[in-house]
Parts: sequence; structure tokens; C-alpha cells
Amino acid sequence: MNTTEQIFQASSSPLASIDSALRSLFPTQAEETLIQKARYTLGISAKDLADEELETFLTEFQHLIDYWLDTFEQQLFDGMTLQQVLRKG
Repeated sequence: MNTTEQIFQASSSPLASIDSALRSLFPTQAEETLIQKARYTLGISAKDLADEELETFLTEFQHLIDYWLDTFEQQLFDGMTLQQVLRKG
């Protein structure tokens, strides 16, 4: 590796750190779309919710849905989830 490549590689590290920090501060297009879909689905009831609150609600709903689905699968498959059944077979 020549010195120009070394300088470029060394200088790209701080840029990568800045890029990473910016991505953590600002939502990606997929995250923004999820919040927009939730607002559209919930309608007026989500009007006064901040994005952070809505994201918290979505996370809690997803946790409940996953728990209920796992519980149903365990009842159906003798104490195992579908994923466990598929791995076993």
C-alpha cells in the first residue's frame, strides 16, 4: 500500500465515524416509512404522539404479538414454537 492509500484510509476512518453517528441520530428511510405507516393506520389517535412515543408503542406491540404467537405455537406444537419444530425436523 502506498502512502496516498494510507492517508486516504486513515482519513476515511473519522468520516466513517461521523457517518455512523449521523445514521444513529437520523432515522433511515425504512424507519421513517414505518412511523408514517403507523400514523396513517392509527389516524387521528396518533396525531398528538411524538415519533419517539409512537416508536415505543410499535416496539411494545411487536413484543406482545411475538409473545402471543409463540404462546399459540407452543399450545399447537406440544410446548415448542414453529421455529423450534422446523429446526428439530
